[in-house]
Amino acid sequence: MKRDLGRPSDACGTERVARIVKDVLASLAAGVFVMCLLPVLSSAQEIGPKPPAGPETLRQCASIVSLDGRLVMDQWARAGECARPVRTRVTDRFLGFTCLENTPHSSACRSFAPPPGSAEFDTSRFFRCVDMAATDTDAGIVVSRMKVWAAPSKECDWTRSVEVPVMEVDFQTGEVCAGGLCMFADRLSVVGKVRLRRLIGKAFRDFGIGMTMQARSR
Repeated sequence: MKRDLGRPSDACGTERVARIVKDVLASLAAGVFVMCLLPVLSSAQEIGPKPPAGPETLRQCASIVSLDGRLVMDQWARAGECARPVRTRVTDRFLGFTCLENTPHSSACRSFAPPPGSAEFDTSRFFRCVDMAATDTDAGIVVSRMKVWAAPSKECDWTRSVEVPVMEVDFQTGEVCAGGLCMFADRLSVVGKVRLRRLIGKAFRDFGIGMTMQARSR
């Protein structure tokens, strides 16, 4: 009797080879699927919605300086849109305060000690225009607001005041303003308070208004 010991061994070997081939084919198929899927994903990313662009960088516009050099207005806007500034900073170099407006009707101000040499920015050294909001009462003239700016000629062009930063005092609220941005006058430095009082006193004397009426109007 002869026994064929090689056949069972051949059969087992054939099964192993078949399994290996099957695994290899499966791997190849998966690889082809991934390779085919990548271009689809790339195309989907290209045609899909793009992420929103970041905020546009603001550019500083040309500074606006009052004739006496006292008030400096710096503004920032998008490229080519300086007529519509997004951010505004105004500095009063005589009284010593600066205000920054990042959003409309919302500003932050701080005072600082006027540096040496800042006395040259005293508006009273120039021909100046003074606009007062005054009411004649039984007790006398009551001033509620005063606006002062230096004029290039010895004439007051009232429309000019809207084109350049001007200094204002609101006696009703106790605020001092530059370029329309205001802070409380009691936050000024000691030097700033003294200069403000002298400026107001000179303007009142020029108009023949007593300082007592100034105190009453606050």
